[in-house]
Amino acid sequence: MSPSLTTKQNPKKRTYDHVVADDDNVKPENKSNKKRLITKDDVKHPVSATVPILSIAPLSIAKGGDVLAVGENGMGQMGMSSNIAERQNAQPVPKIPEKIVQIVTGPLHSVLLTEQKNVYSFGCNDEKALGHTANDDDDSDDEDKAYFGRVDFSKVITDKNEQIIQVAAGDSHTIVLTHLGKVYGWGTFRSSTNGPFGLIKKNRIESDPVEIHVPEKIIKIASGHDFALFLSETGQVYSCGNGETGQLGRLNRYTCEYGGRAGTERLIQPSLIQYNRNGLYEKDLMFEDIFASSHGFFLKVFKENHILAGGLNNFHQLGFESTEPVYFPAIVPSLEGHQWKKFAGGLHHTLALTNDGQVYAFGRHYEGQLGHENLDKHLVKPKLIENIPEEVCDISCGNHVSFILAKSGKVYSFGDGTSLQHGHGHQDIKIPKLISSKYMDIKQIQMIAVGSQHTLFLAADTAASH
Repeated sequence: MSPSLTTKQNPKKRTYDHVVADDDNVKPENKSNKKRLITKDDVKHPVSATVPILSIAPLSIAKGGDVLAVGENGMGQMGMSSNIAERQNAQPVPKIPEKIVQIVTGPLHSVLLTEQKNVYSFGCNDEKALGHTANDDDDSDDEDKAYFGRVDFSKVITDKNEQIIQVAAGDSHTIVLTHLGKVYGWGTFRSSTNGPFGLIKKNRIESDPVEIHVPEKIIKIASGHDFALFLSETGQVYSCGNGETGQLGRLNRYTCEYGGRAGTERLIQPSLIQYNRNGLYEKDLMFEDIFASSHGFFLKVFKENHILAGGLNNFHQLGFESTEPVYFPAIVPSLEGHQWKKFAGGLHHTLALTNDGQVYAFGRHYEGQLGHENLDKHLVKPKLIENIPEEVCDISCGNHVSFILAKSGKVYSFGDGTSLQHGHGHQDIKIPKLISSKYMDIKQIQMIAVGSQHTLFLAADTAASH
């Protein structure tokens, strides 16, 4: 999604996948050796004498619609009664009081933005990712509402004219962006080794919204499982959260887990990413879009076709030949030569959408999530998915599943069927297959959000162009 611009001068506990590579525990032989692993000339902050003022096109639909859900509901993440364990076919989420314009999911919770700029959430709340306490009452008489609640911003947003324009969600956190460029959030960041370590203050889980202070006006937010990215109006990218597999893009392998001498505060304080200059001729880079996957990210360079990526790469899900984590985002050679619109990542795989509607896949292939039937190895480089019968406008991924949204409003999915979330039962699907069911056949889908075990679809009341 290219921005427009002007220019100015100057109760059940969750389980977690093990994602850290075995060799991430390697420590330097001489702890007193302070020699930098990457030289000052190799790593740059994205700054420029001429600063563009960027703006991102709205990430919500113009006219609100209804929400459908499919998959497993064990933590109430589908917004349905706790008596409903799963749904093989997409069903309407009941009792949503307003029309919805944006949907996002964490692995085990869901967040909705309404036409009236209210935020509702439901699902797992063991680390306060919902921003309310609706499902903390185990004695609730209304099971349909036990996991559903509205987030109250009255303590942090005092300007009645300040409106929420975007939401994003991770494993145990949720963040929102307002039209003033401010960011608010709740829950906590966590690591696979140390558990929860706080959102804005060390070891404090936020049950209610708090402001996340970023030094600039922010125009887009993105969340991975355990980290967050912020794109500023001047084309700079900030990060905070867990960095143990390089997903913060600013700490080396020896400081990424604990923050080095600065400790946890270095992780949770939003700070500028640093990028590797190898293969880049531009003196300074600015970025026009950001995309977060489970444990990695992609950055689109301003006015260029270059894509930088960082984070976990153990199945080549970033497009690099090496399977080592990428601690400082670097240009991805395998992505050169295309004009990219969007990236969507699962746990170990990635889909990439070009401006002309072509979809490529790379990374892990075991469960069919790459959309190619006869693969015998993981894909190091992007491979075109050719058997899509319609023009594509959007892509989404879960841990081991993939979704393609056609301009017609139809949805194609493929990948792991364990949790039913791809809409085709328990069978693994190797190539894109049209989702067909009672509600999917009569609705025009406008947006898709995929968790670890469930999927949400936003269906507009009337056709809207993508």
